[in-house]
Amino acid sequence: MRLRWIGLLGLLGLVLVGCGSQPEEIIVRGVTYDTKQMAQGQQIYAQSCASCHGANGEGQFPDAPNKPDGTGRIGAPPHNGIGHTWHHGDEMLIRYIREGGISLTDPVNFYPMPAFGDQLSEDEIMAVLAHIKTLWNDEQRTRQQQATEAGG
Repeated sequence: MRLRWIGLLGLLGLVLVGCGSQPEEIIVRGVTYDTKQMAQGQQIYAQSCASCHGANGEGQFPDAPNKPDGTGRIGAPPHNGIGHTWHHGDEMLIRYIREGGISLTDPVNFYPMPAFGDQLSEDEIMAVLAHIKTLWNDEQRTRQQQATEAGG
């Protein structure tokens, strides 16, 4: 019985280590970003994005990320695996960061996204996106890459 528990604890440890691993490379718009560049993207994210989207990409209202607040509007969405960011291709995400905008489906009920094109260079925007992609699991990154290739 004791060996069974030890085995289960060992297996649990392997699973937790596997879940916490970060990719060594991320591709954004056909450019490969290494861990150093992703770390730079994380710094820019912390300075420019985390105040709305959360330090870990959990969204503006992490306890209810898709529920309206007291004003009736839904806050900045999560960028981690819980959110839908990974459903969109690179070009759309880069454009949205650069130009800002409001929800494409319901502008009355969502907070607007400010434009960062005057504050961040194209390389910085792409580094932020590389960081955001580290918040997803392998399947989400694969599906997002497919959306990118499909022009979504």
